[in-house]
Amino acid sequence: YRHAFAAEDLAATNQILARKYAAVVGNPPYIAVKDRAVSALYRERFSSCHGKYALVAPFCERFWALAKPLDRTLRAGFVGLIVGNAFMKRSFGKKLVQVFFPTVHVTHVIDTAGAYIPGHGTPTAILFGQSRPPASEVVRVVMGIKGEPSTPANPANGIVWRAIIEQIDVCGSESTWISVADLERTIFSRHPWSIGGGGVSELRDAIEGEWSTLKRIADEIGIFGMTNADEVMLAPKHAFQRQGVEGDLIRELVVGDAVRDWSHQHGQYCAFPYRNGTLCSIDHEPGLMRWFWPYRTVLGNRATFSKDTYFGEGRPWWEWHQIGLRRLATPLTITLAFVATHNHFILDRGGSVFNRSAPIVKLKSDAGDDEHFGILGLLNSSTACFWFKQVL
Repeated sequence: YRHAFAAEDLAATNQILARKYAAVVGNPPYIAVKDRAVSALYRERFSSCHGKYALVAPFCERFWALAKPLDRTLRAGFVGLIVGNAFMKRSFGKKLVQVFFPTVHVTHVIDTAGAYIPGHGTPTAILFGQSRPPASEVVRVVMGIKGEPSTPANPANGIVWRAIIEQIDVCGSESTWISVADLERTIFSRHPWSIGGGGVSELRDAIEGEWSTLKRIADEIGIFGMTNADEVMLAPKHAFQRQGVEGDLIRELVVGDAVRDWSHQHGQYCAFPYRNGTLCSIDHEPGLMRWFWPYRTVLGNRATFSKDTYFGEGRPWWEWHQIGLRRLATPLTITLAFVATHNHFILDRGGSVFNRSAPIVKLKSDAGDDEHFGILGLLNSSTACFWFKQVL
């Protein structure tokens, strides 16, 4: 009976999802797919699934696919959805913005991050459109300026929500809370989106019109390394020393959540089995051997990028999973917290290593203190903070 009911439910579901509708409205999940097999199936079916994508990407495609396409009478199905706005700035949204949205008629983009919506802790946006190719040169955009000052007794009467309702049909209107404009559609085929009101977009354009990219003056920008075995590699310094691990085989580890208020909180260390830019032979380092040997099975069974194991590929089982040793060739390093509310760039003078939560910037090898502090001043400025919040 269970299988019969399951077959009936599947048939009924297919019948519903195979139809086309005059209006498709909903609230897609705000999460990423954790199951790898399911995630792979989404990638096969929906071209907008990119990187560590969230479900907003395939659901946007599916919503437009469920709406009736343009017919001979020039009528098409309508689409409306409220979604998490992370796709506008985070890299997983590039294909959705640059590949999918240019193929459909998006009519409205509404910033609702400042509105109070019960049960929504995630910043959101509302998208409206039709299941047809773009039919105009502009998109009506409601741009946020200021969020709800307090929790309203009746969410329907929230100040920001009421401003959206009252102003959305008045192009050029601006209040304390939002501004409304018709922006060129081509803007929304470029990632990231910036839909801040009150002159925010114009200020961002002005900044970008005068800038030079950090890549022009930096040798390298990115992640230094990751162990994929922090439970083995990380320990207090004295714990390593008791096992005879000494000198530069122990390094202070800089992690993102310890980079705050333009300084680094010291005290976290890791085993670093490298000297002079090469991996040490564990047979010649008795301290490392004593430290690592009890965990040999765990370390050797770490998954590799080719989905094998260290043992299977013949990789040295005591090495870091990924490491950029060339980035230690010069001592001065700019680092930052990968996740932070504000810009906290700091200068490390050498001897430390950095995990993936603390990306690094390496300037040219001949750059001295003056050049590094000059870049730090710019990166930690309020202007840079404003720009980061628009694009990250």
